[in-house]
Amino acid sequence: MIKKGPCFYLFLSFLIFCLSVKGQNEPQFLVANSSLVSSESRLPFGLWANQDGMIKPGESFLNLTTVSGSVSGAFTNSNFWHYKAGTTLAGALGNDNYFQFNQLYAGVDYKGWALEAGMFYDKMRFGGLSSSNGNLARSRNARPVPKIRISTLAYKPVPGLQNWLFFRFEYDEGFLNDERYVDKAHLHHKSLYLKIVPAEKWTIEMGAEHFVMWGGTSRNAEIGEMPKGLNAYLHYITGRSGGGDFPIYDQQNVAGNQYGTYQLKISKAFDEFSLHFNLSHPFEDLSGVNWRNWPDNLLGLHLDFNDPERLISDVLYEFINTRHQGIVEEYRLDENTGEMKKRPADNYYNNGIYNSGVTYFQMAMSSPLFYPVKITDGISRGFVSNRFYAHHVGGKGRLLTHIYWKAQATYLEHFGTYSNPAHDEEVLFLAKFDYKNPSFPFCLGISLAADLGFNPGDIYGAQLSLSKSW
Repeated sequence: MIKKGPCFYLFLSFLIFCLSVKGQNEPQFLVANSSLVSSESRLPFGLWANQDGMIKPGESFLNLTTVSGSVSGAFTNSNFWHYKAGTTLAGALGNDNYFQFNQLYAGVDYKGWALEAGMFYDKMRFGGLSSSNGNLARSRNARPVPKIRISTLAYKPVPGLQNWLFFRFEYDEGFLNDERYVDKAHLHHKSLYLKIVPAEKWTIEMGAEHFVMWGGTSRNAEIGEMPKGLNAYLHYITGRSGGGDFPIYDQQNVAGNQYGTYQLKISKAFDEFSLHFNLSHPFEDLSGVNWRNWPDNLLGLHLDFNDPERLISDVLYEFINTRHQGIVEEYRLDENTGEMKKRPADNYYNNGIYNSGVTYFQMAMSSPLFYPVKITDGISRGFVSNRFYAHHVGGKGRLLTHIYWKAQATYLEHFGTYSNPAHDEEVLFLAKFDYKNPSFPFCLGISLAADLGFNPGDIYGAQLSLSKSW
C-alpha cells in the first residue's frame, strides 16, 4: 500500500482545482504505460537517458505507468494575469519498484513576468534530438528539482532598443531533497540571455547559466554544517571565496559547488527551413570563466524544416568534448608551504565537498553523457568518468500517414578523470516509432536501443508503450 503523504494530498487538491476554477482552458490529461526489457542487468542508454528521471538505468525489466494533468487560463477574464498548474505521477514495477511525483507545480504570470513554484520540466529544445537539450550543465535527464523561479516567459525588448535587442532571465532557488553526501543542500540557479536581431531572418542569442550548490550538512564530520544566512548566501550567489566560517577549500577557491555554461545560438531562417548553430561552454568555479578550457564545448547544428509532417522534419549533429578541463602549465604560490604548485585541472560536475556532484536521485542533472554515476553506501559520489568526446546525430519526421519516427546514434569515447584515468568506447543507438491515428483510441509506440562496445558486453533493449490523452 502506498503511504498517503503530503504529495498525495497536493495531487488531490490539484484535481479539485482543475474541476472548479472558472475561466480556464480545458484541462489536459495523459495516461501512459510502457514496458521495457533489456538483454542485460541495465537498460541501454537510449531508453533511460533524457527521460526526466522516470526510468532508472539499473533495470532488466520495467513496467512504467504515468499520469499527467495540467490546466491554464486567465484570472477573471484578464488579458494580463494568467495561471497554470500541473502534475505528473510515475509508478514503476521492476527490480526496484518506485513511485514518484515528477511534476507538481503552480504558477502565475503578468505581462510576460512569471512566478512558478514546485517541480516542473524545462522546455524541450532542438526538436528533442540533442544529447543534453543543448546545455552541458542543464539537461532533462534527472527529475526536476523542487524550486521557486522568477523569470520572463520569453524574450522582452530592452527599453529604447525594441527593434533589435531583447533579454530573458531566470532566478531559481531549489532544494536537493534526495539522499546525498551533503544532506539538505540547496541549488541556486540564474541565467541571463540577450537576443540580437542584426538583420532580417537572423538572430543571435547569447547568455550564461550559473549554478551553486550551497548550505546543507556534510557527512564528513570535519566539515559538518555548511554556512548559511544572508552573508553566506551573498558569497554563494556572487561567486566569491568563502569567509572564515567556510571550509578551507572554499576560502581558497569559491564558496559552494559553483558551475555553469556560456551559451550561444545563431539562427538563420530560410524560405522552407531554419538553421541553428549552438555552443555550450562549461565552467567550474572561476576556471573556465576565462575560457582557459577553450577546447571543451558542445557544438551543435540543427536543421528544422518547420513541418512535423515531412518525411524528415529535423536533423541534428553535435560534437562534445570535455577532455581538456583547463589543464595548463601554470603555477601559483601555495600560501601554506611557500612553494609553487602546478594549477590543478577541473573535475567537471564532481566536487570535493559536495561529493554527490551534479546528480539528483543518482542521475546526472548535466548531460547524461557524464556517466556512470558512482554509488557508495547507497548515495551518489559523482561521476566515474567526466573526460570524453562524442559525435551525436539525430533525426525525426513522419514515415507514413500515421507513423512518426525518431532515430539517434552516438559515438562516445570515455577517459575517466585526471585522477582516475580509464578508457572505454561505445556506440549508442535508438530508433523510435509512434503510431498516431485519430480513429484509433491510443498512441502506440515502440523503441529499439543498443549499446555496443560497453564493458563487459553489448546491451540490447526494447520499449513498448500505449498512451491516451484528453
